Amino acid sequence: MKKLFVLTLTLLTVLSCGDDIEFNSPAMQGKKDGANWKALSYSADIDYGGFIIEGIDNFGTVQLITSSDSRGTFELGEGNSSEAIYIDDQGLVYSTANNPDPSISLYPADGQIVVDDIDNGDPKSILGTFWFNAYTEDGLQVVNFSKGIFYKVPLLGGLVSNGSNCLEATQDANIAGQNYAATNPTMPEYTDLCNAYKVALTAQITACGDDTGGLQAIIDSLGDCIP
Repeated sequence: MKKLFVLTLTLLTVLSCGDDIEFNSPAMQGKKDGANWKALSYSADIDYGGFIIEGIDNFGTVQLITSSDSRGTFELGEGNSSEAIYIDDQGLVYSTANNPDPSISLYPADGQIVVDDIDNGDPKSILGTFWFNAYTEDGLQVVNFSKGIFYKVPLLGGLVSNGSNCLEATQDANIAGQNYAATNPTMPEYTDLCNAYKVALTAQITACGDDTGGLQAIIDSLGDCIP
């Protein structure tokens, strides 16, 4: 109880230091590209061995995915299994698993999800902070979230966006894309990894939709996967 009180006081202090962020309990909020952002609905679950924390406003969805269901700091970016995803209202997906195109940035996707506490009340809930820089699949667009908090978000399941099928499909496509990017046409596994990437992207379209046509454009660019 003492730890929870100290955490609450700390979050209130941080959020009152000139950021003009309205704090409620429970809440999921922060700054998106420097402007105040606040989830209108939120939920959390334990799946794939870790936490999935999700917040939605009128313009998009934030999904925070940790590699384990425990307290601690989870690093984001290349080589890390934890991930932050933002899906805008056009269906465009930004992820910390994507790398930027060198023409727009030399800085990789990065960030942190910090799970400070798990409140075992009724309902059980999760508390912590987050920040991240995430890129689109082609690396040409970036979104920044800073000074993010999730406070007493209920751990009840029932994610309110397209659901865990979309999360899983997005993660699978990101992994397949990274495996494909690590090959070149001279390698014997090139065709298999290229086809696996196309299959994963198709599954992502089925689970999440593709309103902008960006995922289908990547599939088309892969051609027949023959070197």
